[in-house]
Amino acid sequence: MNIHKKKTFLLPFVLLGFSTLSQAQQSPVAAGGDTKGTNGTVSYSIGQLVDDTYSDGNNTVTQGVQQPYEVSNPLPLQLLSFTASLQGNQALLTWKTTHEQNVHHFEVEKKASASNNFTFLASLPAKGGNGNELYNYNDNLVTEGVTYYRLKEVDNNGLGKYSQLVLVNLRSAIATTLKVYPNPVVTQMTINFNAAENKTYQLQLVDALGRTVINKTASCQAGNNTINWNVAQLAAGTYTLKAVGIAPIKIIKNN
Repeated sequence: MNIHKKKTFLLPFVLLGFSTLSQAQQSPVAAGGDTKGTNGTVSYSIGQLVDDTYSDGNNTVTQGVQQPYEVSNPLPLQLLSFTASLQGNQALLTWKTTHEQNVHHFEVEKKASASNNFTFLASLPAKGGNGNELYNYNDNLVTEGVTYYRLKEVDNNGLGKYSQLVLVNLRSAIATTLKVYPNPVVTQMTINFNAAENKTYQLQLVDALGRTVINKTASCQAGNNTINWNVAQLAAGTYTLKAVGIAPIKIIKNN
């Protein structure tokens, strides 16, 4: 009678233990098999990465066999720098990176200050080096005002992330406050304007038929400039003064 009671007590304990071990098995596994007993069969595995942990509030028990696995991940790409600078009327974009093992290519995008959307400019393949890599790109279609640029790094899996924004500011070669006097003019007119930088500028007088009748080269300093222009040889009529970065101005020539 006593023996029967012990069997009744032990059997639930053994079954509970099997049930707990079955919950502890998790993939991936390195080996396994089946163990047969008088009352049934239990499947087991060896080498699970993570096992079940139980706690009563004071003590913690981890069940299972833990097997170490070596996981090797390359360091993520680092964008060391990204800059934009004006080279004449072009924008030079330069960026430096390191750890490019999983990088597929870079995409250059830009946006004018008046626009809400970025547009695609170019795609440059990644060099894939472990050390520092240097990239350059020239945008030769820079418009007046502020232009923003950003860089998109695209991984081999197609995912991408953006850099911070950089910008260039292409200001007018001649300010819109350009003044011409006297107007009408007979022999000599004076042009007054503010230059954005030290530079040589090209001025044109165009007749009513759209023909350039006089070109004038002016070497100016940043700031206020005054140019005297002798137009005595011009026939009487209406002309247009043109220069890069300003609205055309009508000039009346009298005899």
